[in-house]
Amino acid sequence: MKALFFLYDGYVDWEISPLSYILSETNVEIATTALTKEVTHSGKFKVHVDHITNESLADDYDILIIPGGDPEPLFKEDSLKNLIQAFDQGNKWIAAICGASTLLGSSSVLRNRKYSSSIEPAEFPSCFNPSYKSEADVTISENLITAEGNAYIEFAVAVGKQLSLFKDREDELETVLFFKNQLRG
Repeated sequence: MKALFFLYDGYVDWEISPLSYILSETNVEIATTALTKEVTHSGKFKVHVDHITNESLADDYDILIIPGGDPEPLFKEDSLKNLIQAFDQGNKWIAAICGASTLLGSSSVLRNRKYSSSIEPAEFPSCFNPSYKSEADVTISENLITAEGNAYIEFAVAVGKQLSLFKDREDELETVLFFKNQLRG
């Protein structure tokens, strides 16, 4: 299984850290893509990515993961829109947390699907239909997994469940307890 993380300047690294850890511990091959070869995340670390977005192909991956941040500057980026649309058209998983849901909306893949987001629909009326905003922390609608920014553990677990990464329910619960620091003996 292969996962592709789309990274961009100002992305919120902690929203995807638990998920990237789960993926790496379950031997999922991870790659990164961005509009440029290097981006700086919200914590000011510079990250050198594996691929430029216009060189990344949806056919090569099973899931596209997009962290939150300030995605508005990315709305007009055709290579990103094309990548998101290619994953959707291929019925491949797309996981977006926090503000990344706006990128799904600006790429026309939200359509009439329920979604979760930390962004209020009124802030980006061209991206969202408010009647489809879910009250849940994490929402799965067809091939889309969306989440509120503060639900990053729940997001990671939801992605893990959809990708069948947990051995069983006990493994899933142990993962949650680990991230919530509740595995003390």
